[in-house]
Amino acid sequence: MITIRGVAGSWVRAAFDDTEVSVVDDTTVLRRAEADQAVLYGLLGRIQNLGLELLAVSRESEEPARGTK
Repeated sequence: MITIRGVAGSWVRAAFDDTEVSVVDDTTVLRRAEADQAVLYGLLGRIQNLGLELLAVSRESEEPARGTK
C-alpha cells in the first residue's frame, strides 16, 4: 500500500491505470496485488515523475499460514 498526499484527479488515476486507486480523507492510496520489488520501484518512479508527495509505503498484512498464530 502506497499513500500519497492529496486527492487523485483523473490524470493521476490514468497514470496508475494498472493499480487500485482510492481516496481516504485527503490522501490517495495505491494498492497493487502481487507487487514484487520491480513493480514497487516502478510505482515509486511514477510518483516521483508526477511530482507527487509520498507519505508512506507499507506491506498489507497477509493471512497467517495454517498452524500459526
